[in-house]
Amino acid sequence: MKYGITVDSGCDLIAINEWTQDTVSFTRVPLKLEIGEKEFIDDETLNVQEFMREMSDFPGKTGSAAPSPDEWYNAFSKADCTFALTISGTISGSISSARAARQLLSEKEPEKKVFIIDSLSAGPEISLLTRKLTELIQQGLTPEEICIRLEEYRKHTHLLFLLESMDNLVKNGRVSKLKGVIAGMLKIKVLGAATEAGTVGLLYKPRGRISMLTKALEEMFLRGFQGGRVIISHCFNEESVQHIQNALIEKFPSCDIFITPTSGLCSYYAENKGLLIGFEDLAPV
Repeated sequence: MKYGITVDSGCDLIAINEWTQDTVSFTRVPLKLEIGEKEFIDDETLNVQEFMREMSDFPGKTGSAAPSPDEWYNAFSKADCTFALTISGTISGSISSARAARQLLSEKEPEKKVFIIDSLSAGPEISLLTRKLTELIQQGLTPEEICIRLEEYRKHTHLLFLLESMDNLVKNGRVSKLKGVIAGMLKIKVLGAATEAGTVGLLYKPRGRISMLTKALEEMFLRGFQGGRVIISHCFNEESVQHIQNALIEKFPSCDIFITPTSGLCSYYAENKGLLIGFEDLAPV
């Protein structure tokens, strides 16, 4: 049986070859990013730096759109059995499109199976789930067993997000313009986390970069980090990534850290200099 993993661009990974040796196909279905009347496709050809510059210069509202059912369908048709991981259903309608595509596939190619998993998260936490999926598939488990094991693993993964500014929160109406201006003047940052319900929760509003990074590390330990896997996605902020990485390795020398740039969608949410940290609360094997 040919297995496949399909994600939307809420996941920052472009390929998974180093984890599968090409034994599992991998497809990434892009969301669309909207700046006024202009649309950007969030695939591997997107110039994220140019996109971020245009978003910063644009004074109006911006947005995103889920992949179409046809795009999901084309991805599902590549394998006999596909596991689809989507960005949280509370953030995007991507999972609804994936379900519509599965229904269409069941009518046209009923011999193929599709299992859809709502990550209830985004970015590096989806990457953690993807990596775990590759391991479970290669263990020779049944698709149903894989889903059960992955759901159990998901209970032990977390996502923190570190924002340098509230500009995009203002543009999306999540924060008032006045609060955004005051936050900028006082150099207030934002530290938040994905909740169990798949929503975004704000934890702290520290002042200054070092204070935010220190709080992020404290939060990781409070949530049970024991030196296991960490995936950090960053939006042009290698300096802060290095700070986090050094602190984790100092405490856990064998810590498994994977670093990747943010996709277009995650850059859209994280903004310039933002970080997303996905980690597990399991002890390293």
